[in-house]
Amino acid sequence: MIEKGLTMRPRRETFAADYITETLSAAEFGLRFLEAEEAEWVISVLTEYFAATRNSDSPQIREAHRVFISLETAAPTSRARGPQPASTPNHPGDIEVLSRIANGRRSVRWFSDEPVDRRAVDRAVGIALESPTACNRSPYRFEIFDEPSDVRRVADLAMGTRGYSHQIKGLVVVVGLLNAFFDERDRHLIYIDSSLAAMSFVLGLESQGVASCIINWPDIPERELKMRRLLQLSAAEKVVMLIAYGHPLEGSLAPYSGKQSVTEARQFRNLEGAK
Repeated sequence: MIEKGLTMRPRRETFAADYITETLSAAEFGLRFLEAEEAEWVISVLTEYFAATRNSDSPQIREAHRVFISLETAAPTSRARGPQPASTPNHPGDIEVLSRIANGRRSVRWFSDEPVDRRAVDRAVGIALESPTACNRSPYRFEIFDEPSDVRRVADLAMGTRGYSHQIKGLVVVVGLLNAFFDERDRHLIYIDSSLAAMSFVLGLESQGVASCIINWPDIPERELKMRRLLQLSAAEKVVMLIAYGHPLEGSLAPYSGKQSVTEARQFRNLEGAK
């Protein structure tokens, strides 16, 4: 929220006063455990915040600034973080490329014996990590399996994989991290953010010639418990979906998946007459 406030136009001299004390307390605690890059981001955003509110007459902000001064040495800041310039997309012709990738992708369940280079998977993960995420939390983790026996054990816990799980070459378990948020009201964000990332991931695979298939993970307590035990997940970690991937088997078929037309899926609206 603070970083969003820093991007507002015009930027206010006083903002976030009602929660800056709580934010500082969380930062003071978290800096002891955060990775260096994330710690840099925290310190950088707070540094810019206190620079932006230096003329504020809010007693909460003034007291928080005093506390923050003692935190500045808690994490190295080797690179600038905080709000970045809003760039104008400079690839206007690439919509055709993206459209071909999206239109050509199919839910492929049959794969060749050709192994998938882990570097290709990592490139797709890198693209996934650029997906929008609430408060920059990225509240998910990709648990990736590419050993045949492991793939089979995990895939067999999902519904609908009977008959093809034995030849899946790679399998991703997308795990949502509920402990990324402090309030129960945000519990659904793990599904939103991880799904955004999953779409970018499968398009990243597709662009490298690697096919994929999203495998549904319904909320069935018995299967949830089995997966939790197998993957040794904590109570704050929730399986969102599975993604099978591999090079498509030549001559294999994928089920037809009809999509809505643009005019069916969207409405340009106004609120004329709304109460």
